[in-house]
Amino acid sequence: MQGNILRELIIKALPELQLIQNEHYKKAVISIWEEAYSASGWENLEDVPKSGDVVEYSNLQHSRSVTLQAIACADVIQSIHQINVDRDILITSALLHDIGKCFEYTKEGMKTRYGKLMQHGFYPVQKAIEHDLPLEIQHLIVTHTGLSKIMPQTVEALILHYVDYLDSDVLLHVLNKPLFLKK
Repeated sequence: MQGNILRELIIKALPELQLIQNEHYKKAVISIWEEAYSASGWENLEDVPKSGDVVEYSNLQHSRSVTLQAIACADVIQSIHQINVDRDILITSALLHDIGKCFEYTKEGMKTRYGKLMQHGFYPVQKAIEHDLPLEIQHLIVTHTGLSKIMPQTVEALILHYVDYLDSDVLLHVLNKPLFLKK
């Protein structure tokens, strides 16, 4: 797919991009999605599954849902507790957190060789570094999953971590599959 066409598809598919005030962050998100899809071989943005257990929903749907849930949580935390949340860092990280899924799964939801050897947060962190995104964004991306073994250290990282698991468990629940939630 040609670069300009793919770029326009990404912008249309991710309306949450317009909520990022920092132009550098916004351009980086678009470029990283464009680079990931160009390198991955997937034909359509909507084809990448959320996970091997959740092929009925796309990674694009999951990323958008996590982003909007994170914004809603940030709004409540700011409104009720008067705790500042950096929305640009949160939204940027939420839109990037699972872009590594492009390389992790096949259309059938099977793990690729990359998916077997690499934790899915590695690729977006690498890309965040390449695009000069701040350490805080890199931290949110790497700590969104418990697979990283690094604990979230900021309010924004906590929000992203929990809403990612919330969205994942909701999808698993409606599909009658085991949840991440543990007793």
